[in-house]
Amino acid sequence: MATTDLIKVDEVKKLFTSFPEIVGRNSDSVKNCNMAGQAILDTIEGEGMSEELDQKAALYLKKVGVTVKNMNDRRAPLTQIFDKIRSFFTSQEKAIDPKDPNTVPGQITAKRNEYAQWKYEQEQKRRQEAERRAALDREKSSYRQSIEDMLLEYFNNYLKAKVDEIQGIFSRLTLQNYDREVIGITVFQTDYPKAHFDKFSGECATYYISSDEKREVRQAALQGKYELFASQMKTELSRIRQDIIDRLPSKKKELMEMEVLRQRDAEAAAKAEAERKQREAAEAAKRMEELRRQEEAAKQANAMKAQQDAMGSLFDATAATVAAPPTNARVKEKIVVLHQQGFLEIFQMWWINEGQTLSIEELGKVFKKMITYCEKQANSKDQSHINSQYIRYEADVKAK
Repeated sequence: MATTDLIKVDEVKKLFTSFPEIVGRNSDSVKNCNMAGQAILDTIEGEGMSEELDQKAALYLKKVGVTVKNMNDRRAPLTQIFDKIRSFFTSQEKAIDPKDPNTVPGQITAKRNEYAQWKYEQEQKRRQEAERRAALDREKSSYRQSIEDMLLEYFNNYLKAKVDEIQGIFSRLTLQNYDREVIGITVFQTDYPKAHFDKFSGECATYYISSDEKREVRQAALQGKYELFASQMKTELSRIRQDIIDRLPSKKKELMEMEVLRQRDAEAAAKAEAERKQREAAEAAKRMEELRRQEEAAKQANAMKAQQDAMGSLFDATAATVAAPPTNARVKEKIVVLHQQGFLEIFQMWWINEGQTLSIEELGKVFKKMITYCEKQANSKDQSHINSQYIRYEADVKAK
């Protein structure tokens, strides 16, 4: 549509020609109105208000209303042209406003926002997947460490029992059972039974790992452990067995001396027997302590490996969470209220952090709509008021 279709040039010229006359007449109206009003105001201030002056003032204000209407009627054609001109230019600007979804630039803006939203969602999915995988890797590492620790404890309990068994045979040697028990020591088995290893059933709960992944991690944790434990058990029991075999001659000699001593001095023999048992118990405790230290060292090694794996997963997760937002996009969080109660929580946060620091005048602007509502309730037929030490109702009296 052409500009001349909206604004008639001849009409504009005519109106602008009348502009000085309109301004002059309106200026005279303002001057005369103020002069008449000032005379009434001076009388009121000099003599005080009375019924006669109140009626005279009411009549004056009525005439002021008529004067204002006449002034408005005189300037209306001119200001309407101004409004048309302004409206024409603003409509042109609005036709290419990027914020208006109905314009071409606005549609392009919407497409860019949709694309930015898509890229942001893809980035969020990638980050969440990276966090999930990192959590999965950490749990796999933790689960494997738990299985290995339980398996190690399971094996060591068996090894300790076998060590305690062969040491018990040695400690219980007497002249009467010596030949029989020595044979038992000599042929004492140092092999780790596969059946015992296969009975291991230690387990712990997990959250992220699937049953198939759990089975794979468990198999990996047990892989090669039987051979390792079998070698360790053979080495440890063979060493202890050989140590005991090497001590058998002196043990037999000691038993014979104890028997001679018992026949000669039973009390001294009992004392020597007690010292022997105490000495052998100390030696057994020393061996058990060594096994405990070995077990603790193995657990610490497992924990160190699990920690290294966890650090790698933590690094991956951290890298994922600090990833930059999509290029050419501003990401801001917006509140979506899901329930009326949410507005109270929003108010609470605002009041604690900002609202309580504002002046009464500033708060009055913020709560203007709510104050107006409460005033309407106070002036309604039911006259509902707020009873509070922090609020006072005042009468707002105006002449009719």
